[in-house]
Amino acid sequence: MRRTPCVLLIVTAAMLASCNTFRVAGAATFGRVHEISVADIEAAVAAYKAAHIYEDTSVAQIQVISHDEVRLYGDRGPGPYVIMRRVHGKWRYYNTGGIFTS
Repeated sequence: MRRTPCVLLIVTAAMLASCNTFRVAGAATFGRVHEISVADIEAAVAAYKAAHIYEDTSVAQIQVISHDEVRLYGDRGPGPYVIMRRVHGKWRYYNTGGIFTS
C-alpha cells in the first residue's frame, strides 16, 4: 500500500519532466534561448530551408549559441550541424567550405 504513492509520484515527475522541452519551429530548442526571440530562431530556420530547397532540410534540434548564432541539427541524431549566423540583420548559412547568403 505504501508503494503506490511513491510510484505515483515517480511516474508523475517523469511525465512532467518529459513535457518540459522548449520547441521552436517543431524542433527541440536548447542552449542560451533567453538571448534570442522565437521569431529570430524561426527566421534562422527559414533562411536555412530557403538556401536548401532541393535537399532534406528537416531540423530536429536547435542549439542557441548566442544572439547571433544558432546550430541546426538534422533528424539523423547528434551528428553534424549547420551554423546559422546573423550578419547585419540577415541570417547566413556557414559551413567549412565557405559562406552562403540567404
